[in-house]
Amino acid sequence: MALASPDESVVGSSSSRDDARPSSRDIVQIDSTTPLFVQPTPLPTPMGISRLFVARSHRRSGIAMKLLSAASETFIHGCKLDPKLGQVAFTQPTRAGAAVMREWGNGGVRIYEE
Repeated sequence: MALASPDESVVGSSSSRDDARPSSRDIVQIDSTTPLFVQPTPLPTPMGISRLFVARSHRRSGIAMKLLSAASETFIHGCKLDPKLGQVAFTQPTRAGAAVMREWGNGGVRIYEE
């Protein structure tokens, strides 16, 4: 599933950034407590992150960003994955996880179901 913004779900326009991004005609909100929307069409995504945890006492120090960057740069030997192009996906994130995901991937990170 691909991450979409609330604006895309209302407007119904497709992104012209690349053809791997789905049309936003059938976008579904994950749950009513988060501003995350998904496009339920399966998309090829090389890397999936099922869990990411940083102890509360060490949050907001860039650890999660460094872990995500290290993982995307070394997941496939010699091939750096770019989250901005939808090459990385997360399971359904918590509110804090969604914030990290959006900041790290600049809106290009996808969401997948386990």
